[in-house]
Amino acid sequence: MTPNHAQPHHPRFHNRIAVVTGAARGIGRAIAVELAREGAAAVVALDVLEEDGRATARLVAEAGHGAGTQGLFIKADVTRPEELEGAAAEVRARFGRCHVLVNNAGISGRHVGDGPVHACSPEAWERVLAVNLTGVFLASRAFIPLMLEEGGAVVNIASDDALQGSLPPNDTHAYAASKGGVIALTRAMAVSYAQAGIRVNAIAPGWVATPMTADIRSDPQVAARLAGASPLGRIASPEEIARAVVFLASEDASFVTGAILPVEGGATIW
Repeated sequence: MTPNHAQPHHPRFHNRIAVVTGAARGIGRAIAVELAREGAAAVVALDVLEEDGRATARLVAEAGHGAGTQGLFIKADVTRPEELEGAAAEVRARFGRCHVLVNNAGISGRHVGDGPVHACSPEAWERVLAVNLTGVFLASRAFIPLMLEEGGAVVNIASDDALQGSLPPNDTHAYAASKGGVIALTRAMAVSYAQAGIRVNAIAPGWVATPMTADIRSDPQVAARLAGASPLGRIASPEEIARAVVFLASEDASFVTGAILPVEGGATIW
């Protein structure tokens, strides 16, 4: 009988260090937990919400118990470069490197006065772009130096609003513009960092059942309209978005870079 010399199977993120911004709730938390389930050595949750962020770190440790995944919370605001540089320094000191960066932190324009151009204040415009677009730049600027030696993957969170326009009841032009900027930045980064072995992709989610959308989904008529906005006839769960992110961050997507993956139930072809 021929001896079996097959290599032992390792989880997709075996010995990998991952950082997720905006990881305290919703999509970010689901991504952090999914990375742990897939065997990451450590998942670092960055957020301004300390209590929820620490809860995410605990969930990470529980989800990755079999692989010994470490869950770490670092309080950091993605609009403050000094806080992100401090977070990157802590990750370097603890782990020496970073293999996966998920730029998930973002805000809904509805909550800061965003709207159609004629109704959107300059302050709302600046706030939305500061978090949703400049935050991606600043986090990437802080953490990509930790990826240059061993390579890795960056996954940015865009939106289907950037692909089809911002439609009522979410008629928020600053939000759509910020996510369009994320798509452009993703493609530029993909070209620039390819030779360093760093792949950069983005997903473009549609409506997702998260705390951020709870207010607008609380109206049954609006909720039904949102569900009917895609051929699949429903909105996504955070876990469905997380699985798409984990695919792009993994070696299963080793020949994918500069891609924008819609995860919107077909809404952009509807």
